[in-house]
Amino acid sequence: MFQSRRLPRPSGVRGRHRAPRAVAAVSAVALTGVAGLAGAGPATAYQSSPDRGVTDGQPHREWSKVDGEWGGDWGKAGHSGWKGDGHGDGKDKGTPVPCDPNALIAAITAANQAGGGTLRLAEKCVYTLTINQDDNGLPQVFQPITIYGQGATIIRAAAADNFRIFEVTTGGDLTLKDLTVAGGRLEGNNDDGGGIRAGEGTRLTLERVTVRDNMTLGGNGDGGGVSGDRSKVTITKSTITRNTAGDEGGGVSSDQGTFTISKSKLTNNTAGTTGGGFSNDEGSATISHTLISDNTATDGGGVDNDGDLSEIVHSTITRNTASGLGGGIYDNGDEALLLQHVKVAENSATSGGGLYLTTDLGVTVEDSKIVYNTATASDGGGIAIVGEPVVALRRTTVSGNEATGVAGGIFFDPSDPTTVLTLTDVRVTDNLAQNEPGGVYNNGVITVFGDVTIINNRPTNCIGSPNPVPTCFG
Repeated sequence: MFQSRRLPRPSGVRGRHRAPRAVAAVSAVALTGVAGLAGAGPATAYQSSPDRGVTDGQPHREWSKVDGEWGGDWGKAGHSGWKGDGHGDGKDKGTPVPCDPNALIAAITAANQAGGGTLRLAEKCVYTLTINQDDNGLPQVFQPITIYGQGATIIRAAAADNFRIFEVTTGGDLTLKDLTVAGGRLEGNNDDGGGIRAGEGTRLTLERVTVRDNMTLGGNGDGGGVSGDRSKVTITKSTITRNTAGDEGGGVSSDQGTFTISKSKLTNNTAGTTGGGFSNDEGSATISHTLISDNTATDGGGVDNDGDLSEIVHSTITRNTASGLGGGIYDNGDEALLLQHVKVAENSATSGGGLYLTTDLGVTVEDSKIVYNTATASDGGGIAIVGEPVVALRRTTVSGNEATGVAGGIFFDPSDPTTVLTLTDVRVTDNLAQNEPGGVYNNGVITVFGDVTIINNRPTNCIGSPNPVPTCFG
């Protein structure tokens, strides 16, 4: 029986840093925070200011680069300490909406009829929705509408019929700021977007928004928190947490959409199939300065990439769990994946604890760290590469990972034995496997450039690999 053992940390790699867990309160007025993230640097995240930093009137720091790491704090939408003056949005803008859900419904209806508009919610109000309007708690948005939440919460009543909160339909362009969207629930097949759905040909912008505790429980329900279907979605300085999808994208789901996610947190979300935090299906996505943590799915505990292109930069993917493949990232299909200054740490899956790569196009990983991940029942604790992918690792460390099969570090087993894995200035150190090799398993062709170091792996560095690994001894 293989026993997981934590290896001594390699020199030059700091101790394991626990990123802050998502806010756990389930009050009607939720917290929103954001974590600043290290890229390839040793630290992983900053946490929002403690409550005393809000209640004593001290201003929040905006995002900035501090000591070579991205960090900063910002106002918490929905929190009792939210201060409109902290970021100046909505204090004197738009049509005021009294603290009454019927007034909010009437205001959105009027804005649609007027060809668009700007609304200002009552500060810190809780708008509790009780009536189902075609699977929505609010009127569909089909015009350009901006809502300044001023720390308000829009929530489905616990005893109400099942419905999502917002739906944006063709022609709609919805912008939400300083707001919490909570408690949406759908149970029918093909019902997507438990909290917010952006349909075909729409735009959705979330800024300082919390989307929490929403569900799509039907067999094909995607996007427990947010779903975009052939739409353009921008999420910044926001928190997507504790959402559940019956199918793909526990937190966020893209179906042929264009997604930009920055300076945000995707935490503690659950998907029935793929992409606990985020699922990209035949779309394009750019994720930057974002924490993706503590999510679960069958494949792709943190991220599932089955789209045209996913680019992840200056972000941390940590403590995600897949009961199948790819604890941190599951890359599957005819698409491309780019990682730069990304830390993939402490994730687990049966194979590919950190990354499971089976794309037919290309994957490039630069200036990143794949560390302390675990393959619980098979190969590739850090990275598993199968199928016919073309993969390049550059200036990247693969260290402290574990596998119950072979290759605690990198498992390279392409279906075409002429497929090439390129390593440039890569370190593979201190990885552990039950069977040799512990460092790198090569069943294809590995080419090396620059300074490639493969040392201190157990039971061997590369002995036991069917094909040689250049620069590797022992």
